[in-house]
Amino acid sequence: MAIEQVKDILSRFSFYQHAPEKWQQAFVKNGIYREGATGDTFFHEGDACAFIAFLGSGSIRVYKIGDIGRQITLYHVLPGESCVLNMTCTLAQIPYPANAQVEQDARMVLFPARQFREWVGRVDSLREFAFSLLAHRMTQMMTLLEEISFKKMDARLAEFLARQFSNQGRPLRVLHLTHEQIAAELGTAREVITRLLHEFQRIGAIELARGRILLKEEQVLRTLK
Repeated sequence: MAIEQVKDILSRFSFYQHAPEKWQQAFVKNGIYREGATGDTFFHEGDACAFIAFLGSGSIRVYKIGDIGRQITLYHVLPGESCVLNMTCTLAQIPYPANAQVEQDARMVLFPARQFREWVGRVDSLREFAFSLLAHRMTQMMTLLEEISFKKMDARLAEFLARQFSNQGRPLRVLHLTHEQIAAELGTAREVITRLLHEFQRIGAIELARGRILLKEEQVLRTLK
C-alpha cells in the first residue's frame, strides 16, 4: 500500500515523470511515505536534515522567529514542491536555518539525505528540478526582501489580502484568518494589523467579523496596494 502511495505522489513531479525507468523504480523503492497533521512541526531551526520531503498534498509554512518572538513567513511549500531550505541543507549538510510547520494536513514522500545527494549528481531530471526550485524561491525571497525594505505595511497588507481573496484563480469572498496569523505572515505586530484592518474597513474595502475578513469592494482594496 505504501509503495502505491509513494508512486502516486512522485508521479506529480516532473523529475519523476522525465526520469528513465530505472531511476523511477529507484525513487519508488527508496521513497518513504509520511503524513503530517495540521500543526505538526516539520523542522525546528537548527535541526539536521536527515531527509528531503516532496509534498503531495497539504501545505507547509516556513518561517523565522525573531528575538522578541515575532514571526515572519518566508514561503509556503505547496503540492508538487519541495522546501528549498530542506534541499539546500540536505545538499550542503548544514542545519536547517528556519522553522517549518504543517499548516494543512500533508502527504509527502521522503528521501534519505545521502541518497538524494547521490541522485542529484546522476539524474538529470532531478538536478534540473532542484535548480529550477532554487531559482524560483530565490526570486520569491528577493521580492519579500524588497517588500520589507521599501513597501509600507498598509500596501503590503492590501497586497496580501488581495492575493488571499484571489486564491490562485478561485476567488473567495471570505477569509478565515485572525489578526495574529496575518501579523505572522507579514512579520509585524498584531496591533499594527488590527489598526490597518479597521482602516480598510472604514473606507469600505472589507468588513471584519470574529476570525473572518469579508471582501466588500475589491477595487477599493486594490487601490491600497
